[in-house]
Amino acid sequence: MKSRRVALVTGSSRGIGAGVAKFLSDRGYFVHTTYYKDRDLIQKEFAKNPNTHIHYLDLQDEKSVKKVIESVKKLSGVLHLLVNNATVDYKTPIEKMGTEDWDETFDIRVRGTFLMTKYALPLFKKTQRSTIINITSSWAHEAQPSFPAAAAAEAAKMNFTKTSAVALAKYGIRTHSVNPGVTRTPLWDPWGVDDKGWKEMAKNNPLGRNCTPEDVARVIFYLDSEDAAYLNGEEIYVNGGNHLRSP
Repeated sequence: MKSRRVALVTGSSRGIGAGVAKFLSDRGYFVHTTYYKDRDLIQKEFAKNPNTHIHYLDLQDEKSVKKVIESVKKLSGVLHLLVNNATVDYKTPIEKMGTEDWDETFDIRVRGTFLMTKYALPLFKKTQRSTIINITSSWAHEAQPSFPAAAAAEAAKMNFTKTSAVALAKYGIRTHSVNPGVTRTPLWDPWGVDDKGWKEMAKNNPLGRNCTPEDVARVIFYLDSEDAAYLNGEEIYVNGGNHLRSP
């Protein structure tokens, strides 16, 4: 396994995370996948895949993070690519948001990204070339009155990404943020978007379609490749140019 590139993808039981993990495993990576609640989903997706291993991960628990990294060390010895993908959303305005929901949002999106990065460093340092990809959002640069915690957390995560790009470069670690466009995943289920809504969003995109997990995976695959060896601290929008449109 040491001759293969080894990846760790958080939040990979479904949606973008599952798509990224599958894409990488299909292209020769050994992928450590993680889940928090959806054990059945991740088992169905990866249990029979010889190029993956499934871990339980609670990003709100530092001991759980350390346990996953120790397991990766035991099984693979090194780590080349970390994809911090796990997330949580609460559509709640400021005046109605409780501290528990606020804290959970920051714990998953920001603190979890920090902990995964911190404890993965010893494994990264064993390699000549390694990459951290933080799945982020354009909300880092926008006001989002319906999602104040998520927008604030994304701004923090974006800055941490930039800081990591500079601070960790001396170890041969490159850090990027990848911002997916509207992607049809279970994360959207609570908002009740129907087929008509998805078609409307696709029609309003400059390229006429919505993002897919594979679109995101292809960018991550490139950023971890030798071809991107001199790229560091990039913020890549995978949204068909939608971020360039006027509000």
